Amino acid sequence: MYDQGVGVEKDDIEAFGWYSKAAQQGNAKAQCALGEMYSDSRGVEQDQKEAIEWFRKSAAHGNKRAKSFLEL
Repeated sequence: MYDQGVGVEKDDIEAFGWYSKAAQQGNAKAQCALGEMYSDSRGVEQDQKEAIEWFRKSAAHGNKRAKSFLEL
């Protein structure tokens, strides 16, 4: 996975692209990952508003990690 450099060289921009594709198809884990990337400015310019939107979408699909970010 590009975000962790498992089997490939770590590449946040490439990871962002793949997570975006999966998130658009409703993958809750990818939606949460996008939220984290927007929040931490990894592979994309920091945007807390966009991060919250992705966390909300992910949480709506039952992702507990996304819910925990919204509770902070």
